Amino acid sequence: MPRSSFRTKLVLVAGISVAAGLLLSGGAAYVGIQSLGRDAGEETRKGLRYASQEYLRKHIGNVAQRLSIEVDRAESELATLGAISQELIDHRDELRPVLDAAAKAPPFADKLVYDPKGNWAQNGPDEPATVTVWGYLLSDPAPEEEDARAKPKGGEAAEPEPEPAKIVREDVAQAIDDTALMDLVMPPLHRYGANKLQIYFVGPTERPFARFYPYKKLAEYLDEGAPGHNETMFWDFFFPGIVAGWQKWIGDSARMGDALGQITLTAPYDDAAGGGPIVTLFQPLWNRARDHFAGALGYDLTLKGIIDYVEEVKLFGSGFAFLAQDNGNVFAINDAGRERLGLSTEAAGGSGVNIFEQYLNKSSEPTVQTLALPAGDKPVFLEVELGGHEHVVALQRLDPFNAWTGGEEIHEARWVVGFVVPAEEIYAALAAAEAAVAASSNKVLVYQVGITLATLAVVLLGLILVARRLTASLVTLSRGAKRIAEKDYTVTVPVETNDEIGGLSKVFNQMVSEIREHTENLEGLVKQRTAELEDANREIVALNDRLKEENLRMGAELDVARRLQMMVLPATAELEAVRELDIAGFMQAADEVGGDYYDVLQGSRALKLAIGDVTGHGLESGVLMLMVQTAVRTLLASDVADPRRFLSLVNQVICDNLARTGVDRTLTLSLLDYKDGVLVLAGQHEEVIIVRVDGTVERIDTMDLGMPIGLDPDIEAFIDLKELPLAVGDVVALYTDGITEAEDPNGEFYGIERLCACLERGRELSADALRDALIADVMAHIGAGKLLDDITTVILKRIA
Repeated sequence: MPRSSFRTKLVLVAGISVAAGLLLSGGAAYVGIQSLGRDAGEETRKGLRYASQEYLRKHIGNVAQRLSIEVDRAESELATLGAISQELIDHRDELRPVLDAAAKAPPFADKLVYDPKGNWAQNGPDEPATVTVWGYLLSDPAPEEEDARAKPKGGEAAEPEPEPAKIVREDVAQAIDDTALMDLVMPPLHRYGANKLQIYFVGPTERPFARFYPYKKLAEYLDEGAPGHNETMFWDFFFPGIVAGWQKWIGDSARMGDALGQITLTAPYDDAAGGGPIVTLFQPLWNRARDHFAGALGYDLTLKGIIDYVEEVKLFGSGFAFLAQDNGNVFAINDAGRERLGLSTEAAGGSGVNIFEQYLNKSSEPTVQTLALPAGDKPVFLEVELGGHEHVVALQRLDPFNAWTGGEEIHEARWVVGFVVPAEEIYAALAAAEAAVAASSNKVLVYQVGITLATLAVVLLGLILVARRLTASLVTLSRGAKRIAEKDYTVTVPVETNDEIGGLSKVFNQMVSEIREHTENLEGLVKQRTAELEDANREIVALNDRLKEENLRMGAELDVARRLQMMVLPATAELEAVRELDIAGFMQAADEVGGDYYDVLQGSRALKLAIGDVTGHGLESGVLMLMVQTAVRTLLASDVADPRRFLSLVNQVICDNLARTGVDRTLTLSLLDYKDGVLVLAGQHEEVIIVRVDGTVERIDTMDLGMPIGLDPDIEAFIDLKELPLAVGDVVALYTDGITEAEDPNGEFYGIERLCACLERGRELSADALRDALIADVMAHIGAGKLLDDITTVILKRIA
């Protein structure tokens, strides 16, 4: 593989470093401009968003206020007319003379003419208001009137008479006379105030005649625009369920006492009498007792003015407004807005007035289908995607009113006015600014690239010239090194400079000189090193032999100690000689010599049992165990009866021996005296476990019965005794912590609970069998793991 020269590498490294620096600085400048543009754009966007929302908030508030004022004014006028009409109903009996006189006066007299083709009766255009009586409110003439009409005059031959005209029912005629004074009030209310299409009164369900202002051929319009209306009661045909909805208020004193609160608006619909899109405001009237519906006053408000006003709202470039019911039915919107929102108009099905519907949730735009109308009084601003473009939508609710949209349910409703503005029109200034920043950034990038390339070319040229001068000495060194590789040790290089390269040349010449001398003296050095290695090998062999001898000696000593330790343990014959107790013991050391201790000794007064655990294990622990065994046997032979004194003397002996030998060891030790079924326990060690013949497990804590042996010379004040009565069949287990702390391969301890469970399971076994079962269970727990501590146990079972 061809090698490149150091000079080339130097130029490349320096050139790349300079290029990287230039690129980083240029990139940082470009990124800074981009970041500045983004930050400025974001701040501009925030400002435009705030300004546009403030503009839309104020504008939509003004529009909502104007629309609410239009509806409120109509409601106030209708409430005024309703109050007058309700007074006439409440005082009908007192005003009877006035009402009857007014009904006969020329301005108010209603001259009804029967139309056999349409089967209805209606007055003429010379009267202020239209009064229409439907066919189901008419009756046939009396028989005597027909007979009088049929008799010829003076015996002349009778001519054929036309079909007799039907007449208005008497109760209906009386109701028409009682409302004649409305012709005095309706004209001025229609002329002034809210932009009303017409005002009318419709009687109760039992006689729903109509008084309608201004005059129009109402029956003819309805025959043409609402076929079948003359066969069905007016309220059931045009507004099915609305009367039942009003009647639910009967008994509600608060509602019945608030006339303005009873005004009900219908959903927008097409007027069957040819008035175009309208919404009707109804004021229900009641009898004096307020327990029966007495008819209703109606205001038909033309929506043309409202629709024109909403359609003409201009928002930015192509924004638009719409007006909708709170159920999402849009009834005022221009054509462009209808197309943008993806709405389609369809007539409501079923009976009643022709309510037209164009619901937001039936839009062809998915985002419009899920558009949530506001639930509060404050404007709501949303960002939605329409036709692939982002739009800002502002929504504001109008004042609440009673609404009827079909059926018997009258509920509180609110219209919602909405503004829809393309986001790109709001942020047009921001888009222009971002485009300008992008153009500037591109110019900066072009300039920066040009400057970087020019600077890099100049720097590389300078580097080549400087590198050629600086690396001349290195080239000479390289040639010298090549000659050395060819085993020419006579080479020297000239020292031409006083810098690091000159110093390197001096060191090179010195190394060449040493290599030359070393080569010349190499044979002698090899012989010298060989002799030194032979001497070292002889010393290692001798040392290895001594180590083998030492290991054999120490192994023998440890084996003697182990055998000695096992020899002092109680023999099987000694254990079998105990008459009342079945005793079995076990001890296994973790090393050659263990630190655990147990003993069973028959004294002159009682049977003495001992169990202890020396800290650590190994030779020192084993020696200390032998000391304890010797001390116990000696004191037992001395017939020391008091268990406290016995344990205290053992401690004094051990403390003296430890101080004499300088061994830092202690042990836990418990001594037990058995006589006549009672076990007396002294000394601090592991818990003593008793398994009663009935399976009850008792754990005797020994922490308060003494303290560690070898820690302090005088511990008699700390020693306490505990008597444990034993029944025939009771089992006592003594043990060291090597059993409870035995670990399985996962590091889990065998534990006191597992120990108690094993003893409880085998309580009916002999002491030997129970000991074997316990040791087998511990070894199974350890498994393939290593025995980390000495394990010792003594099992006692009272058998007599």
